[in-house]
Amino acid sequence: MTRTNSGVRWVHAAPIAIGLAVGIWMCHAAVPRLVTQLTGVDGTFTAERCLWGEPDSDGDRTTTCRGSFTAADGSFTLPGIRIDGVFDEPPPAPVAARADGPGADRAVQTELLSSLAPIGIALTAFAFPAWALTAATRDALTRRRSPSSAS
Repeated sequence: MTRTNSGVRWVHAAPIAIGLAVGIWMCHAAVPRLVTQLTGVDGTFTAERCLWGEPDSDGDRTTTCRGSFTAADGSFTLPGIRIDGVFDEPPPAPVAARADGPGADRAVQTELLSSLAPIGIALTAFAFPAWALTAATRDALTRRRSPSSAS
C-alpha cells in the first residue's frame, strides 16, 4: 500500500495564517495613516477631550484625544474629530497634524515613525508566510521524490 502525503501541513499552515493575519492587520492600520501624513493638508489639532488608556507593560499610561483640526491656510476646520496617535499627557497647546481634507473624520500626527514602525512589523510578519511556503514546497518536493515504503 502506497501512502501519499500531499498538501500543506499544519506545521507550515500556522505560520502562513498568523503571518498573513498580522501583516494585513498592521498594514490596514498604518498605510492610511502614512498616506495622510505624506499627502494630507497641514494644520493644527487642538485637543478638547482626552481619555487615559490602560497602562502598558512599563506601567506608563497614554491618552487618546478628540478635538478640532484647523487647516494651516484657514480654509476649513474639522470640529469633534479624533487624532491618530497617543500622547503621554493631554497636549496643552495645538499640535502639528495633517488631515485628508474638509471631509476627513480624523487627523494624524506628522511624525512618520508612527506609521513606518507598524509597516516594518507588517513586512517582517509577511516574511514568515514566505518562509513557510518555501519550506512547504521543499517538503512536498522531497516527499514526491522519495519512494514511499510499502506496508
